[in-house]
Amino acid sequence: MSFDLLALARRLECAQALQNERFNQAAGGRSLPVGGGFAHFRGEAHPLNQALGLLGPLSDEDLDAIETFLGFPTVLELSPVADPSLWPALAARGYALHQFQQMWVHTLEACDAGPASPSIRMALPAEADLFNRVVCAGFMEQDRWETLEPPFTVSLEVPDSHGFLAFVEGQPAGGGMLGLVEGVALLSGDAVLPRFRGRGLQKALIRARLALARARGCELAGASTAPGTASQSAYEACGFRVAYPKVEMVRTAGSRA
Repeated sequence: MSFDLLALARRLECAQALQNERFNQAAGGRSLPVGGGFAHFRGEAHPLNQALGLLGPLSDEDLDAIETFLGFPTVLELSPVADPSLWPALAARGYALHQFQQMWVHTLEACDAGPASPSIRMALPAEADLFNRVVCAGFMEQDRWETLEPPFTVSLEVPDSHGFLAFVEGQPAGGGMLGLVEGVALLSGDAVLPRFRGRGLQKALIRARLALARARGCELAGASTAPGTASQSAYEACGFRVAYPKVEMVRTAGSRA
């Protein structure tokens, strides 16, 4: 599998930015178009306050606008095809590396997702509360999803976005999200409750979403994971290959200007 890195990264980064914009608008958040992408604000100190899809050059005035819009900490999610002038500008402002992500890619023209798993199905819009509780519980390493109050939620009524649920003997066990953006399928939000891990549920969730994406005419799928995680192993097992690394750069209120 070989790609033109610049073209691939631009396509995936634009798709992710547009997908996040859909969810941000559905959640009642505010958006600032900038640098070819968006800064998204969901509320004071919200964990999803960030700017992403920043492919074009950013002036000092643009960075000032992002920092004013998002407040502190200011989080920028950046790919290797971000404009080179951005790196010294961020260093001068006191941004620090927060964490790495790996972007994964899979072509779908000849993708065989395998037989459908009876343990996986698409979540109904009326199941948004169930979906959010189960997925957040998985991320928070908790099994008791019934009493969990999710720190944030996603809508299951966002256009071209679909939640999937995994079950074990009728019990909710995990979930994941699929977004379809201009021929690109974006897989995200994968989580399995701790007591149900080791059964291949994440792989089944991945394959179910790939099958729908291919049926809807997508030719490319993308996903991001932290390096060296079980999620990375699951995506590799399902035919994804690493496309490029990403970084989160953060400026806190005490950073030098």
